Amino acid sequence: MKIDIETVRYYSGLGDLVMLAWLAEGSKTGSDPLVFHRKRDPGLTELLGMQTDLEPGGVSMDAAFDIEVVDHGRKPRLDYIRQFLGIKTPLVRPALRISPEDEAWARQTAAELDGPPVILFPQCVWKPREWPASHWVDLAWKLKGGGIPVLLMYQGDDTRFRNTPLYHWNVPIPRIAALMKHASLVVGNDSFPAHLAGTVGTPTIALMGPTKATVFAHMPGVECLASGRIDCTGCHFQAPFRAACDQGCQSLFRLFPEEVFARIMVRLRTRR
Repeated sequence: MKIDIETVRYYSGLGDLVMLAWLAEGSKTGSDPLVFHRKRDPGLTELLGMQTDLEPGGVSMDAAFDIEVVDHGRKPRLDYIRQFLGIKTPLVRPALRISPEDEAWARQTAAELDGPPVILFPQCVWKPREWPASHWVDLAWKLKGGGIPVLLMYQGDDTRFRNTPLYHWNVPIPRIAALMKHASLVVGNDSFPAHLAGTVGTPTIALMGPTKATVFAHMPGVECLASGRIDCTGCHFQAPFRAACDQGCQSLFRLFPEEVFARIMVRLRTRR
């Protein structure tokens, strides 16, 4: 079956691509493996072992997203997609194709940090899903003060995060995946890095505001952390989501660095 994720409104981001890779890997056990029309991000699709076709065409999944939103995301996101596509094959974790060069870089980088780091991914394409920049900076310094090796990773020239203990920027995706293998924990928004870390198999905390935890239901290693201070948490972009929410999620504003730091420390202790 061919799926079009190049020209659709939804399910076209990098996080969606990682999520769909679980479907694609499972479909290889059946008689009709999934093929994706995707011209972008060849490094990521190769890393995930996804079969792509540059020729336009295929099934659009916009309707599956519309069904999920109307249903308020009550079921795991991949359940909506599987039902929409009529897929019966199981979900399977993709076997990542990491080159020896990227693995060597990751091993050396982790060694220079004096132990497996906590990696923070502060950026998010969608503003309503982004934990405030000030919270990320505060969290990084709390980890540093607690003696935890910490590294921020981001793309572009984002000066908001230069005042942090250590940061890397514009690292290629395959190297990010390789470094995640050497991390003790990954913390991110409801965005691509959290999906990738969960697929790598690294313990992950995803900071949630408007989106329900069902987005990550297929990855038991991803813990979804949200504020319980206001009733609209997990609105899944339905009422009471309003115009102001496009500029930032009030629930994420109320998820404080002290809470995330405390949860990180619990997760790190349980790993030892």
